[in-house]
Amino acid sequence: MSRRMVVLLVDALGWEIASRAPAFAPSLTHRRRLDTVLGFSSGALPTLFTGRLPAEHGRFLMYRRAAGDTPFRGLGWMRAVPAPLRGSGRLTRILTRRTERAGVRGYFNLYDVPRQLLPEFDLAERDDIFAPGGLPGDSLWDSLARAGVRWRGWNWRTPEAANLAALEQRLLEGDETFLFCYTADLDAALHLQGSHGPEVRRRMAGYTEWIGRLERAAARRGDELWLTLLSDHGMVDVTRTADVLAALRALPVRWPRDYLAFFDSTMARFWWRTPGARERVRATLAGRGWGRWLADVELERAGALFPDRSYGDDLFLLDPGVLMVPSFMGRTPLAAMHGYDPSHPDMAALLWSNRPLPDGLRHLRDVRAHLEHEIGQLAREAA
Repeated sequence: MSRRMVVLLVDALGWEIASRAPAFAPSLTHRRRLDTVLGFSSGALPTLFTGRLPAEHGRFLMYRRAAGDTPFRGLGWMRAVPAPLRGSGRLTRILTRRTERAGVRGYFNLYDVPRQLLPEFDLAERDDIFAPGGLPGDSLWDSLARAGVRWRGWNWRTPEAANLAALEQRLLEGDETFLFCYTADLDAALHLQGSHGPEVRRRMAGYTEWIGRLERAAARRGDELWLTLLSDHGMVDVTRTADVLAALRALPVRWPRDYLAFFDSTMARFWWRTPGARERVRATLAGRGWGRWLADVELERAGALFPDRSYGDDLFLLDPGVLMVPSFMGRTPLAAMHGYDPSHPDMAALLWSNRPLPDGLRHLRDVRAHLEHEIGQLAREAA
């Protein structure tokens, strides 16, 4: 009997929502709640794959302040484009293709980032984070390459249904020791419907059914299947919105003249340019009851303090359940969001398995070492 390992990484499948769902993935009886990182998948996935926190691997949020070369270099002409045309779908497609031709192979989206401000920013994820050499420093994928492990993976570049079907087929017919699949479809459903949405329930039931098919496929071949279900963060249902941009428009200081800002859906980030801007902005947002300013000591504790301030001189984090509308991420309210304080219960990620789990597995940064131990054990037994 041969042994093979499958890891299904479901974006936004939080510990709370999975634990509440009746009869979800019942065969995965070994379960760990995982603390996530501050921010979004752009920081969480590199932490999973490297075993390091954002300040160590360099990835925190999708956009950071430009320093030197940037895929948006040369877009200064966007300032001359009439405002109604800057956000057009046709121009967005042109700019997206231009960015890809500039060598960006990682995931990105222009969302509603003001097009005339794009040259001020850079995309942190330039390479394919699901491949060897795609992350700063060493990663799980580099370890697999060094060890000569036969493996195959699927991710957001192809549709979920096709990926899951292909993985099942490889389990039936392939010779890989390790199979991996990442999907963000549940994340999208949660954003649109919230944690109790019908599409969310349908997808959860679908993952349970698919896990059962994998188990049956392995059994038909006479293989022992080591199966792991993993996530990068959870999701918080939105309870109210905050118009941060309107509050800032009421001030005598303006962006981008007096400060540069990036408005994520749950976080506002600032780089100060003129005296007095910092004090006015900080006082205004602190008094609204929407969230709090993150002190350096808190950022350092979260592994998100960057000495070069590439992700912001100051960061304002919204309270769990508060959504910034509008923001650079969109103008429409959503039913649920992530990117809040990692200590909130609904933000917790998970690792469920049909294999015993070590007691020390408690945080996203612990996952890489655990997976490498399991893969190493498989390789040794196969030798």
